[in-house]
Amino acid sequence: MKRTLLFLSLILTTVAYSQIGIKAGLTYNADDGLFKSAETAYTNNGKGNAGYHVGLYKKFGLTGVFIQPELWYVNYKNEFEDQSGNNFDLNYKRIDVPVSIGTNVLGIGQIQAGPVFSYYFEDDIDIANITEVDQDDISLALQIGAGISLQQLDISIRYDFPLGDRETKWVRENGYNFITESSPKILHVSLGYNF
Repeated sequence: MKRTLLFLSLILTTVAYSQIGIKAGLTYNADDGLFKSAETAYTNNGKGNAGYHVGLYKKFGLTGVFIQPELWYVNYKNEFEDQSGNNFDLNYKRIDVPVSIGTNVLGIGQIQAGPVFSYYFEDDIDIANITEVDQDDISLALQIGAGISLQQLDISIRYDFPLGDRETKWVRENGYNFITESSPKILHVSLGYNF
């Protein structure tokens, strides 16, 4: 956790001395996810759900193209049902660092693509008596997106697709263990303001 805070402090200090933009919007997780019991053959597909994101971005213009690094906090969830018929939510909290390369189209439009590095700092489940959590912390995805710029406002839509699955192992006090898997395919709709 200390390394994460140090990393975020370094990023925020760096962008504080340059012109940056702020961005926020809706995040929709199109991945159903998978719930698997460790003791039995029970598996269940969940449902994707909406969330949100907030962050900072900076656009560096080059000849005909731009590079746009960003730093986001992202929160979204899956909805599951266990083998007893109980419904529960699994909330994902992560820091995203997307780095886009793009080009302007027709003066106000833009298209872009690039990698997204994600650090999952908390998988939070609304099931009681969880004693141990072992989650995959780092993931890599690719993104494609488009948007328009109207003076200082940016409106964008972006789709992230992962390069691998994530797995989280859960241990309960009563010894009942289970695994959740996700392959987050995420659609972000954002409104940004460039200072």
